[in-house]
Amino acid sequence: MAKQFNVALIGNPNTGKTSVFNRLTGLNQQVGNYPGITVEKKQGICKLDRGVKAHVLDLPGTYSLNASSLDENVVIELLLNKNDKDFPDVAVVVTDIENLKRNLLLFTQIKDLGIPTILVINMADRMKRKAITLDVAALELRLETKIALISSRENRGFESFKKAHHQLQNPICYALFKRFKYCPRVF
Repeated sequence: MAKQFNVALIGNPNTGKTSVFNRLTGLNQQVGNYPGITVEKKQGICKLDRGVKAHVLDLPGTYSLNASSLDENVVIELLLNKNDKDFPDVAVVVTDIENLKRNLLLFTQIKDLGIPTILVINMADRMKRKAITLDVAALELRLETKIALISSRENRGFESFKKAHHQLQNPICYALFKRFKYCPRVF
């Protein structure tokens, strides 16, 4: 029997969480260029290596763990209830490259909960056009987490990420981390 674990995709509205969800699961959930598209959790399965399956939850966008709406409350209730059947074994915080600093508030709040966390920086295809540079290795050290630099729009950053030679202390994070592509020099 294959091992399965829960992965929660969490992030600010309009960072591309649902696009990442669609790429991981092969599903085609609705995406839009405005906040509030995902108002309830969506679920799918992502097959990883060695028979491991991830139960992936696409959660509504939230700016912090201080709920100001019902859809944000869905995220907070899940993250604070370790008895919930969907409680994440790992949180994947999806951010966007142009608003990374603002997005990191939510990342730090989730990491403070003690949930193993991976930071996914989406929209990396915009870096060159916007003259954005990023030292991923230094940021990983500073935040004490693994970072995936991706572009869900161009489907870059998913497949060759499996070849990452980085070891994570948490084997669940490692299996999921390998599912993405880690090639910051490409962008």
